[in-house]
Amino acid sequence: MCIRSTLFTAALTLASITSVVSQTSKTLLVDRPTGNDPIRIVKVTSGAAEVKRDERQFPNEYAWETTFDAGDDWLRDISFIIKNVSEKKITYIEISCVVFETPNWQEELTKHSYSANPVLGQASNVVGWRPDHALYSGLRGTKTQPDSRRRSPFELPPGGEFNMTLEDPKNYPTLKSNIEARQPISTATACDATISAIFFEDGTRWSAHKYWRAAQEPGRWTEIAFENWANSTGVAQ
Repeated sequence: MCIRSTLFTAALTLASITSVVSQTSKTLLVDRPTGNDPIRIVKVTSGAAEVKRDERQFPNEYAWETTFDAGDDWLRDISFIIKNVSEKKITYIEISCVVFETPNWQEELTKHSYSANPVLGQASNVVGWRPDHALYSGLRGTKTQPDSRRRSPFELPPGGEFNMTLEDPKNYPTLKSNIEARQPISTATACDATISAIFFEDGTRWSAHKYWRAAQEPGRWTEIAFENWANSTGVAQ
């Protein structure tokens, strides 16, 4: 009886050690919406736990960084609670995150600045439908199939909040296998994330902290001031 108890205690201790060992430092850098941007990231979570901003300062006012301990599949477990602080209904949100080995951001960008040494991968997630104008490529002159063939519609009303994962869960196995084809997934310890694009019910768009309306030429966009966007209908003049 004593031997069984000892073995059971040893097994629990080993499991505990293994769990701790598997948790390593991870860093998430977020291009955080602020000012006149239409959304806010209310909370960032890793699994069930909220992660907080660290003390590292950046010249870029939008940069928000957090460092925390997590397992190898941490990219699968990151979520953002996004709030619509604009007066317009949001119908599409796109998130992307470039995966690196380390949080030495400038060094990583330099290291992966040529095609022979691409970044480890890119996590991404999308909800909703883009307007017809956004389906055109201004560079290639082609049009992709409607988003209605790929996913369900989405609406985030003014004041509404939405919990969105960094990576589409059904695509995570592919992201992981692509990284592991080059090197162990455990080496992917940093990710540079941004809200890539948002579309509104009136067809206007927000990206890179700027507002846009559809130009007359398919696939092209015209930047507009926030004040003009707030009163716009998205129709080219």
